Amino acid sequence: MLNKNRVCFSEVLSIPASASNLPGKEIDFGKVRDVYWVVEQLSFDKSTGKLLVNIIDLFPRNIAGFADQSPKYPVNEIQFANLPKPTELKQCLDYFNKGMGLVDKAQEDALSDIVKEKSTAGRPQSKNPLFRSAPESDKISLNFSVNLKDAQIKLGYVVFERNVPSLRQLARFKVENDFLLPEFELIKSYLIKALGTKKFDVRATVFVEKGEITATKAQSDIINRINEDLIESIKNERTLKLAATSFKGGIDKQLFTSEEIFDMPFDEGEKGNVFDQSEEEILRLILEKAKVRNRKQLEYLSGLEQARGTRLKFTLHPFFGFLFAVEGERMIHFIWELLNSHATYIWSLDKGGDEIKLQYRRIEDAINLVRNSGRDNYKRAYHDSHIDQDLVFNVIKHEDVNSPFVEGFAKWRHRLNELLV
Repeated sequence: MLNKNRVCFSEVLSIPASASNLPGKEIDFGKVRDVYWVVEQLSFDKSTGKLLVNIIDLFPRNIAGFADQSPKYPVNEIQFANLPKPTELKQCLDYFNKGMGLVDKAQEDALSDIVKEKSTAGRPQSKNPLFRSAPESDKISLNFSVNLKDAQIKLGYVVFERNVPSLRQLARFKVENDFLLPEFELIKSYLIKALGTKKFDVRATVFVEKGEITATKAQSDIINRINEDLIESIKNERTLKLAATSFKGGIDKQLFTSEEIFDMPFDEGEKGNVFDQSEEEILRLILEKAKVRNRKQLEYLSGLEQARGTRLKFTLHPFFGFLFAVEGERMIHFIWELLNSHATYIWSLDKGGDEIKLQYRRIEDAINLVRNSGRDNYKRAYHDSHIDQDLVFNVIKHEDVNSPFVEGFAKWRHRLNELLV
């Protein structure tokens, strides 16, 4: 299949059109969508991934097998041995996009002969397409609804199967929407909530020849409502729900990346960093959309440069929080700021000590002690020299946060900068 500058071998496997001998200078393949060809393999080089094929059919009527294709080996390049000249190929593509069999069957036959002759004679013979009328294919119009959970979300469309009662045949339908991504399969419940319905309407046309389904077209007003704003609202809701969820028990680690945090069971059956959000993006969205007591502290910490080889991490217990790593002249400082908390926790280690992975593990152990014993008990035990004496530990309280007379944030920032040595 040719689709948006890609040569597709299945619904998930493709290579760029530039990795083929398609005439990209003469034809804009970025505008070509869902054009199917039937090809036969002439040769394949496993060492380079180069595939050589002959085009057998430029206008296949049955494309049901495309979804089941799966190359045995990676394909890095494809060459079409009997590719028509650019002018002839453009005719074929234009004809396909207008709707096969709906313009002129005789023209289709003539265009198909181009590749057939080139396969056998090595060079196409000059042949003018005949523009005479041919009977139009039978068409069946259908209106129905589909449960979104019964449809598959692909790159740029949803696909589903439906029985055509008058034919007693199962047909495959596709509703296009450029905003759709395969990852949205993981957030169908959010789509249902945002759309306000579990089902979507479909207006479909089934094209039939000699009692067999040759093609289908489908549209849906509800699927058309999925746009950038709706997707953005889902991303916001999902991220804010993550920050508001209380995780209790069953978690044997304390620090999480953006990939790991979305794999936690905060939504049943809806795991994964679907929107490929970075840690900084998650923090920024929470600060923009949520009411956060310690907003100024988090904004300031997010503006500090992360130490080399580190990334912002999240904690889930006792509350949702952020662990920043900031490098001073002598020490590396791990700054723990819980969402809507009343204090900032700082553990500091010598820069010339363990590698960063071991340092993170050490801080994770300290946070685990806080979780198990409670913050007050941990602070008391540390100051009594009972625990974590290999760490330099400090607490900065968020004082006078709501005072109209005292600038509590300035005091907090001054104290923090004093500690970042």
